[in-house]
Amino acid sequence: MADSTDKLLRNYFSGRLKLMAEIDTRYKRDIADITFCLSVLKPEHQQVIKRYYSDKFLTWDELCNEVGMSNTSLRTWRNDFKKLLVMLSQHGDEFIRLRHEALQV
Repeated sequence: MADSTDKLLRNYFSGRLKLMAEIDTRYKRDIADITFCLSVLKPEHQQVIKRYYSDKFLTWDELCNEVGMSNTSLRTWRNDFKKLLVMLSQHGDEFIRLRHEALQV
């Protein structure tokens, strides 16, 4: 079952989130968070995340066949990405503050 993070990612990769950000600026933070999280992934992990969320009709089994990896591996990559995204969206300001403090020392 899809959760709110899955919906957010589908909106991001479909371009819908960009349109929503033009109406409501709070979505700009979501775009920045997702873009950052994608930037810290290994390229092969990025490709799997992008491929899965760009095509809402693609199943995990089909994606596994495309990339030649196990269902468990790909789901782990996705779950780790979603955890990172949720953590950043909930605590991002705190991380920025802590990083800034660490740089001051």
